[in-house]
Amino acid sequence: MLAEHARPRLIPVLDVMSGVVVRARGGVRENYRPIACPFSGSREPADVARAVLKLASANELYIADLDAITGKSPVSRATRDILSAWEVPTWLDAGIGRTDILDFPDSPHIRPVVGFETCRVPEILRETLTEPLRRPVAFSLDLKNGILVGNWRAWKLKNDRDVVPLARRVIEMGVRALIVLDLARVGTGTGAGTEPLLRAIRNEFPDIDLIAGGGVRTWEDVDRLGAAGATGVLVASALYDGTLSGPDQSGD
Repeated sequence: MLAEHARPRLIPVLDVMSGVVVRARGGVRENYRPIACPFSGSREPADVARAVLKLASANELYIADLDAITGKSPVSRATRDILSAWEVPTWLDAGIGRTDILDFPDSPHIRPVVGFETCRVPEILRETLTEPLRRPVAFSLDLKNGILVGNWRAWKLKNDRDVVPLARRVIEMGVRALIVLDLARVGTGTGAGTEPLLRAIRNEFPDIDLIAGGGVRTWEDVDRLGAAGATGVLVASALYDGTLSGPDQSGD
C-alpha cells in the first residue's frame, strides 16, 4: 500500500435493471446479465446487497437504477426493496433529469446522485440541491473513454472533454461529493484510467468527497486511485470475482 495516502473506502455497487441486479460491463447495457448472491445463489436484490456489503466490509452502497436512468420507469420496485431492506447510507442514481427528485423515497439514508448523462441542463442540479429534505447530493462526471456522456453544450463547456471546468461549475453550485466514472472501464478489470483527472480535481478542491469507479480489480487499483486523490472507490465485479474482498491482508 502507498502509506502516505489514506486508503479510500470501498463502496459496493448494485446495477439494477428489469427487477434484478445485473453485472455491468463496458457501459453496453443491452448486454448486462443477472447475477446471484455469491453466498446463497439467490437473485433477490436485497440478498445481493447483503452479499456485497459483507464482501466489501462496507456500510455504504451505490445503486444505479438503470430503468430509471434510461427513462423506462421512475425508481424501480427492486431498488425500493433494497433501500427498505438495508438502511445504510446509499448513493442512488435513478436518472435525475429523466426522473424527478420528488419520486425518490424520502428515507434519510438516501443520497441522490445527479449524473451528467441525464442532467440535461444546470437547472436540474440546482433544483436537486434545494430539494426540501436537504440530503447530501453527489454529481457524477459520466465518461466513456474519457469523453463526457451528456449535453455538454447546454452546460456551456468548450467540448466533450472539458471535465475539470464541469467539476468546477458544479462545486461552485454547492456540490460537495463528486463521482468520476468511466463507463467504458466498468466491469473490465483494466483499471480506472482516470487518475490524471482525479489529481487535477483534488489539487483544485482538496476538501470534497471524490469517488472513483470503473475497472477496479485489485487493491493496487484502489491504492492507485487513493494516491490520485480519491476518498472512495466504487466496486462490483471485483467483489463477485473475489479479486477484491474484505480488508487487504497485506496491511499498511
